[in-house]
Amino acid sequence: MKKLFIILLSTVSFRGIAQGITAPAPLTIEANATNVDAGNFVITWGDNTSSILVSVSLDYISGASISFPTTTGLTLNTGYTTWTNVTSIVFYGTRDNINNALAAMTVSMGSRKTAIRINLEISSYDANYVYNPINKHFYRFISGNISYTSARTNAGTITFKGKTGYLVTITSQQEQDFIFNNTSGSNLWFAATDEVTDGTWIIDAGPERGTVLKTQNGPTAGNIAGVYNNWCGGEPNGSGHSEDYPVTKWGGTNCWNDLPASYSAVAGYLVEFSSDFPSVSAYQGVYSNYVVHNNDIAFTLSSTNSLTSATVSNVGNIFGGLQINDGHTITVNTSTNVNTNKLLFNGTGKIVFTDGTSKWRPGTSSATNTFTHSPSTNDTPLYWSASDAWNNDAFAFWDGTYGHYTPWLNSNQGWSANAASQGHSLTLIYPVPAYITGIVTQGRQNMGQWVTQANVDVSLDNSNWTRVLTSANLNTDQTTQVNTLFPTVQYAKYVKVTPTAWNGHPTMRMGLLIKQ
Repeated sequence: MKKLFIILLSTVSFRGIAQGITAPAPLTIEANATNVDAGNFVITWGDNTSSILVSVSLDYISGASISFPTTTGLTLNTGYTTWTNVTSIVFYGTRDNINNALAAMTVSMGSRKTAIRINLEISSYDANYVYNPINKHFYRFISGNISYTSARTNAGTITFKGKTGYLVTITSQQEQDFIFNNTSGSNLWFAATDEVTDGTWIIDAGPERGTVLKTQNGPTAGNIAGVYNNWCGGEPNGSGHSEDYPVTKWGGTNCWNDLPASYSAVAGYLVEFSSDFPSVSAYQGVYSNYVVHNNDIAFTLSSTNSLTSATVSNVGNIFGGLQINDGHTITVNTSTNVNTNKLLFNGTGKIVFTDGTSKWRPGTSSATNTFTHSPSTNDTPLYWSASDAWNNDAFAFWDGTYGHYTPWLNSNQGWSANAASQGHSLTLIYPVPAYITGIVTQGRQNMGQWVTQANVDVSLDNSNWTRVLTSANLNTDQTTQVNTLFPTVQYAKYVKVTPTAWNGHPTMRMGLLIKQ
């Protein structure tokens, strides 16, 4: 079980008359609990007549879901069909109706008692736009038969909530599914082209501009590892070397095809808006807050003396600690390993090891039961911090030529130190303290630069640091993702990587391996 202490964000921001969100206090919710109070979020807004767009989503899901038994006066946004047992939902309505719904919101847990984070975002409602609560991006469908180049140009002229749009880039299956389910029309242009070299497809708009998708025609041939592709069967085929531009929702299906710059069956295009692109400022008029429930220090086994997967969540990796209550005995069966950083005993509670094959071990590092944390955003919360960047680039800056602070995995370039010398560092932050088992690193996407060795330090407070790796061996090329495990699992929030040796220039992309 992943141990998480709460860091509760207070009301984030106000704009106009008292606009913002107050988050609830953290709660303890047991495994298999059904439709229990999710905590009382409260939104403030200047009037009770305007329509407000609301997004609610879960992180650290592990079988959890949310439901809304009170929905009076509210309308589900495009693509959403139910108010119950969902992990994300978007709807709109007026302030008081929204607060009534939030007050009645319930959460159901899965079979494991794990931390869950409930995210809430609000903004003024506009029927022309849909919101993806997972990547926090807005999308607008523009209908009409239009050429690819015109679509790409026009997308860059549309602004929304203080951000300039770009022709949509599709970088994950979640985003592809969201577009398929939440936008109308078929055969929609999105940003990529192989007009320079037939079969080499490159994203040509937005924050991912310059990212290579694949180097050969065909649905899987030449696909770049770790970069999302979703071509229909037999596509892209580069028919007559004239099909240089892609559409999604080809023929109403959930996949891509390549077409010439003008095509009679194109229904339109999508404009995408990101809070971090361009990187000068965040959204205007979007407010967010969150709470993390189940921030308890240890899993508590209170009604049985059998240590099995049925009674203990994630029995092999109880990283938050195992607490044994007064009067209870935990028996560790033959050939059972308990991996946990803490054993806590209350009163007469005790643990019995059956034989020499039943063992307790401190949490050990591995890439199993982990997920990779490498966000492409850096605003509320702050995820990335660098000692410096070449050319003093701002986070995610990209003008088609360079972008020296795009540090997430599979980005269009990477983070580059401002000089090829010792002492420069890149820090990746997780929103709350968590068990971190290692790092994932890549070199620079568009040039032969990578970090070959680095020191790695961790911290809970960004002040007191612990060295976990010294001159660890990292990358040997610019594209391969390399997992580097810590000697032991680290309970931390900040991970700082300081290159000590490199090829060409200290440039890297990175992520964290977080224990689930």
